[in-house]
Amino acid sequence: MGILLAILFILQIVGFMIMTLLYLRISKFNDLEKKQQQLMKEMDQSVLAYLSEIKEENDRLIHQLNRRTEDKVNPLSNIAAAEYPIDEDAQTTESIPKPKPHPVPVHFALRSYQKTVENERNEKETQKEPQPRPLDDREKAKQLYAEGKSISDIARELKKGKTEIELLLKFG
Repeated sequence: MGILLAILFILQIVGFMIMTLLYLRISKFNDLEKKQQQLMKEMDQSVLAYLSEIKEENDRLIHQLNRRTEDKVNPLSNIAAAEYPIDEDAQTTESIPKPKPHPVPVHFALRSYQKTVENERNEKETQKEPQPRPLDDREKAKQLYAEGKSISDIARELKKGKTEIELLLKFG
């Protein structure tokens, strides 16, 4: 009888341990699910910011195209505009509907704007100076290997170890 009670007690302890482990795994799963939902919300907000920025850019483009077509149609309007300046803010508010504000956090819109400005700068720099960029060690190693040089020759030329050159070629 004592042995049977001891076995039941041990089984009960093992059962509690198993239930505790299952509870811990379920709580980890719930935490992971909450994190994923938060990430999805942030992604939705960033996409909304991006779309609102694109919409604003499209509205500006349409406005500029409309202005250019009006200038081509009425060349005398340029002369009249020079003699009698018109408040452009009043004119633009009538012709372009204002976009509806989106519930987008400011930091997403700011980050998107900064990326756009940075991309425009990079495009201007690449258009101005199409200088070839210097090859880094990985590209040099690939080029020399393609030319048929051995790994030890490449290592000597680049002043690196053979293992490092092998890794550059393998993972580069």
